[in-house]
Amino acid sequence: MKRKKIMKEYLLRMSKWCFVSAMLIGVVACSDDDSIDTSLYSGTDISSYATIKADKESKKTNIEILKEGEWKVYGGENSNSILFDEPLLQGNTKGTTELNTGKYQLYCLEWAGGARTALGLRQLPMVGQSNFRDLGGYKTKDGRRVKWGLVFRSGKCNSLTEDDLAYLATIPLKTVIDFRSSSEQEAEPDKVPTTTVNCINYPIEPGNLSSIDVSDVIRRGDVEGAKQYLVDGNREFVISFQAEYKSFFETLMETDKTPLMFHCTAGKDRAGFAAALFLAALGVERETIIEDYMLTNELTGVTMEAMKALYGDNKMAECMYYISSVQKEYIEMALTTIDENYGGMDKFLVQQLGVDVEKLRKLYLY
Repeated sequence: MKRKKIMKEYLLRMSKWCFVSAMLIGVVACSDDDSIDTSLYSGTDISSYATIKADKESKKTNIEILKEGEWKVYGGENSNSILFDEPLLQGNTKGTTELNTGKYQLYCLEWAGGARTALGLRQLPMVGQSNFRDLGGYKTKDGRRVKWGLVFRSGKCNSLTEDDLAYLATIPLKTVIDFRSSSEQEAEPDKVPTTTVNCINYPIEPGNLSSIDVSDVIRRGDVEGAKQYLVDGNREFVISFQAEYKSFFETLMETDKTPLMFHCTAGKDRAGFAAALFLAALGVERETIIEDYMLTNELTGVTMEAMKALYGDNKMAECMYYISSVQKEYIEMALTTIDENYGGMDKFLVQQLGVDVEKLRKLYLY
């Protein structure tokens, strides 16, 4: 009963935030202020004490507390609007609670009156795109965290539902960067929320990524050729498409462009490399960057078993798996190419892509 009462009061307060939040959007999205907001992360790392997930259909979020102890959960529309004067939920036991918001929210878990951690949705509840995710929350080498709710990665957005778009409008998503070619865009045009005012294209043509004829590879059942196609592609991202990724970072530096989402077709190769560059520029460990890259397989459900169910237990199915999935060796080729050809990631970002690393970290780290 106590949780229900607190929840009701919270929803009433949420309606009062709307006007204030609208006034603050320009500031909340990204500002040039040098101050660092540490209120969402403090004390012992308690990020493993709770998880949150949202239902794709209803958009409602469940918070699961995984550990016994005194805890409180605070909520808000973004990092700057979380109300710490009164908790949304509180308790001392493990369990799951549904939150009736149905829109994008950020939460903060406080443990025993001390340590705090932000709780954001890694995978957004999209019916029309399972690989739509927030890049917030990742820890950097110096112990800081990537801000939630500012930069998202995704696959193509032509199948987003009206409810999906309404949810994205509550972020509010302002900018969409599309790495697809013009022919890909024409065949499957994006659907974007009403809040999106910038649709930007930095096309990376799939046909320019490898000398391998992928159709021929699939027809012949050349499994190693299928893998090599993606290995070659990731090397070409580094060598041949620096202008596109430089433009990507230039857009990230424009403080009026966030919240921002970037995508390609599957959200795994062109967008996957962009995400790796973004996280690397913020100082995220390489191991974590690779984990984020590999998360695509889990979120899209691409498995060898699924491919064999579609194509039969044959070499074609294996080829389709390696082309449709991400593999560690793909992104490692990109990272190795950067190390061997450009003297490492730091030099590549600054010298080849013109990234102002200090400014980027002021904008996107807590």
